[in-house]
Amino acid sequence: ATLAPTVLIFPPAPAQLATGAVTIVCVANKYFPDGTVTWEVDGKPLTTGIETSKTPQNSDDCTYNLSSTLTLQKSNYNSHNEYTCQVAQGAGSVVQSFSRKNC
Repeated sequence: ATLAPTVLIFPPAPAQLATGAVTIVCVANKYFPDGTVTWEVDGKPLTTGIETSKTPQNSDDCTYNLSSTLTLQKSNYNSHNEYTCQVAQGAGSVVQSFSRKNC
């Protein structure tokens, strides 16, 4: 069985909200190379403004750490509420999200 990755999502820092662009970061630990990362905003898939990078393979268990960063204009960020990062791996997937209203 494939281990599910540990996924964390980090909303924009308060200081960023004073600038023109904001970033949301999704981090996955214990990530296998065949996994995929997808972003959704208010339940709709998003494919632009995403940059994903992997760390070198961990020799103990052949997994990676993955970081996916979503960059948005502040006005665009403020016009939506729910931001979701989904990491799919094998038969399972891990979803993390946050609501802007709760931050």
